[in-house]
Amino acid sequence: MQDLIIAVDGSGSVQESGFKILKGYVKELLKRYETEYFGERAVKIGIVLFGNGVIMPDGKTVSPAINAQKLTFDKDAIGDVVEGLPFKKGFTNMAQAFAMAEDMFTKGLRKRAQQSVMIITDGKPSFSFMTNEMAEQLDDKAIMRYFVIVSETPMNDDSMKNMKRWASQPWETNLIHVAGLIMLEADTSLFAERAITKFCPQAYSAKTAGYEIAIFGFQHVKDSGWCGEKLKANTLGRQKSMSAEECAALASGAGKHSFMLGTSFRRGTCIGGTMDVSEDQYKEWETTAGKADPKCDDGWKSSMLFDFYAMEPAVMKD
Repeated sequence: MQDLIIAVDGSGSVQESGFKILKGYVKELLKRYETEYFGERAVKIGIVLFGNGVIMPDGKTVSPAINAQKLTFDKDAIGDVVEGLPFKKGFTNMAQAFAMAEDMFTKGLRKRAQQSVMIITDGKPSFSFMTNEMAEQLDDKAIMRYFVIVSETPMNDDSMKNMKRWASQPWETNLIHVAGLIMLEADTSLFAERAITKFCPQAYSAKTAGYEIAIFGFQHVKDSGWCGEKLKANTLGRQKSMSAEECAALASGAGKHSFMLGTSFRRGTCIGGTMDVSEDQYKEWETTAGKADPKCDDGWKSSMLFDFYAMEPAVMKD
């Protein structure tokens, strides 16, 4: 669960052709995020455009970064906004990007979600002192800062010291260096995958989950609720360290087609479900759409204390 603001550099140093590559990279990143999963809200995403830096008429202030898309769960809207981002060709007002992200979090964050800013830039910010002040301000509020730096300048160069300092620490786990726009354009998928695995090491992998579903014969369907009835008489076991695999084994032994596994202070409570799971229903729940918005004919019973799992019908027949 994450509130994520992606800040894209549209400064003159990137050049228009390079800006198109950065936008293509952001669109590739967005393919890997799901705003809803297991029937619950997951990642909420906003878009900031910076690199529109100019000195304002008062001669003292810098133009603010652009709130291109406020935090939202609407992936289609986010994609349309990224596609339409204009090349601003100003100087790199990264401090203002941090300030705009902070403002967007104030207006749209979720208390239970992690707040994060991902800066995609060529690593040439203006006004380092001001940028450092804003980075420290985000740090004081526990807002993560991730950097994707697209530059031929090596990371051991003195000019990159600030990038390392402004990323959340340790910077090695919160910064990715791509050796130039040509390299990024050559394999945007690789660097998108690298960003997700480094910045979100506990992210859910659909491919890995598909393999585990085939091996273990059950799947996670819904967070914070269940389908069917939750009967105390169907309690199969209570053990704080109980895993989903152990609960599935108990459910299979009891001839159950589904089960509920406790979370929070009910962690480790395993309850057999009353729902009979058809093959068609099980296959539907395996799809991305089925995971985002799983269907329950009787309607989901809501609870923050239990997650719902289904046994593979073929396994139950065996």
